[in-house]
Parts: sequence; structure tokens; C-alpha cells
Amino acid sequence: MKKSKVERQEAIRELVETADIRRQEDLVAALNATGWQVTQATISRDISEMQLIKVPQNDGSFRYAIMESDSSLDQLKAILNETGTKVATQNNLVFIDVLPGSGPALKTAIMAVDFQEVFGTMSDDASVLIILKTDVQGETFMQQF
Repeated sequence: MKKSKVERQEAIRELVETADIRRQEDLVAALNATGWQVTQATISRDISEMQLIKVPQNDGSFRYAIMESDSSLDQLKAILNETGTKVATQNNLVFIDVLPGSGPALKTAIMAVDFQEVFGTMSDDASVLIILKTDVQGETFMQQF
């Protein structure tokens, strides 16, 4: 019997809460060891959808964690607070540097809030570019955080 996405993401949640998962490869290996047949591409999508973030450890490394929050805006603020390292604005653009692995989660959180001022977003592993509508200044937009 094929296991569902919901079941897989619940297994991911349990592993992230109980094990020291530092890389996507660690998560793939841990899931495969417990009977799941997953690929890194699948795990990458799950990490983004679940808005997992990487948090610093005492030894300077990072591990995956689950960002819990009451509302989409609260969650966005928490992700920015936990992972944001630098913010730069220019006209209607906002560029945010984040901890490695946190870019997709921040982008997903921004999209979840559904800001009327946002035209679009782009992200990679460690940064997010927010493109605002022409009449919105990046500096003004970021004041709400």
C-alpha cells in the first residue's frame, strides 16, 4: 500500500522533532531507513511546504526545525526573526539574506500572507527577493515587520 503525502510529512515532522537532521540527505536516509521510499526532490518540496527552517546549533552547524505559529503573519515574522541576516531595499524591491536552507520557507510564508503590495517573490536556498507593485517602496513595506 502506498503511503500518502500527509503520512510522509507527519513522519518528517516526527524526525525533525526527535532527531538531529542537518541536511536533506540526512532526512532522506532516515525516512528510507524507516520504510519510506523517497527522493531528495520529494523531500525538498516537503521542506518548502512544511516551512521547515534551519536553526543554528552551539557547534556552529545548522539543523532543521519546525516553525510553529498562530497566524501566517506571525509565522512570517518568526521566520524573519529566526533566519533573517540582512535586508536591503531599493525602490520597489526587497532583498533578504537568510540562514542557509531557509529561503524557500520564507518565500512560502510571504505567499501565505497574500500581501496586496507584493507582485511576486523569488528565492533560493539562502535569500528571498520580494518584488513589490510599482507604487510601493520596499522600505515602507518592511516597516510592518
